Amino acid sequence: MAVASEPVGEQTSRARGAWRVGLFYGAYVVVALVPLAVGVVRPGITGYPRAMLEDAVYGRAYQPFVKRQLVPLMVRGAATLVPERVSESLSRTFAGSKLVQRLGWPPAYATEFVLALVLMYVGMLAFLVVLRAFLHACLDLATWLGHTATLIVGVALPVTFAGQVYLYDFWQLFLFTAALLWMVRGRWWLYYPTFVLACLNKETSLLLPVVMAAWMGRQVVGRRQLVHLLAQLLVGGVIVLALAWTFGDNPGAGLEWHLGRNLSMPFTMLAWLRLTVLAAAVVLSLASIRRAPAFLARGWAATMPVLVMAALFFGYIDELRDYYEALPFVVGLVLLTLARKVAGRPVRAQVPVA
Repeated sequence: MAVASEPVGEQTSRARGAWRVGLFYGAYVVVALVPLAVGVVRPGITGYPRAMLEDAVYGRAYQPFVKRQLVPLMVRGAATLVPERVSESLSRTFAGSKLVQRLGWPPAYATEFVLALVLMYVGMLAFLVVLRAFLHACLDLATWLGHTATLIVGVALPVTFAGQVYLYDFWQLFLFTAALLWMVRGRWWLYYPTFVLACLNKETSLLLPVVMAAWMGRQVVGRRQLVHLLAQLLVGGVIVLALAWTFGDNPGAGLEWHLGRNLSMPFTMLAWLRLTVLAAAVVLSLASIRRAPAFLARGWAATMPVLVMAALFFGYIDELRDYYEALPFVVGLVLLTLARKVAGRPVRAQVPVA
């Protein structure tokens, strides 16, 4: 019995589609290098006395930086697996490199620095892949538009750097966005491991159950939804408190008061540029928030105001990396504002609960 073959036109179309997908993901591999390359040069991944990379890896950094332990744990664990001769070779290479000397990376910790760079790159690349999936989960986007928006975010991310790029920054973007993706798709078996890792990475991951509560609204009092919410608060709270107790003797304070500095506005031109970017992001987000999918609108409302107020009192208001937890929502809302004719179909307003 003869089997009908696929028309040549459809085969050609599929081949072109696969070629485009490969091209876009190849671009991700390259674009993920941009934030890393900019971050290691200026302002750098070491040099801040309270959070030197080598001190962060070995639990000697000041609070609150030392409590962000996921990437340091991975670096320490991987460093123990590196043969001694390889570590010695890396140290000699660092000692003889003018670039490394200019960057201020200590040769004694060459292995840790190399592993940290690899992990930071992996975190950034994973963030770009997950961000695109998140955008398509929330909006009805053309494939090329989702890829393009994601690549633009990767290239533009260095605008958010100020003062320091930390070990955990790119992984926070990845894990928080991945957790949002699993939440919106109702894949709790993936969400909870991601949530645990995110809380180990940074305490601001406790905003995830806040996002869930804001999205579900009154429905959160339902039995299964309430169980999910309380489980997250319990698990996240235990992790954050355990890390605070473990590193309670480290110098520094969990929160530092910076309201006076922010209100006096002794900002540089670059700081004003970052504030302009923040203001533009807020305005463009609000422009489409009323017609946006509930998850984007309520998620933005549950994160951005909280992060701005926290930065105003306890951080630097112009340090945009402090708003990373709101970034997925900002990107979705801004995209909706700028591409009204392309993006517009919302996902369901309530997650399926396992």
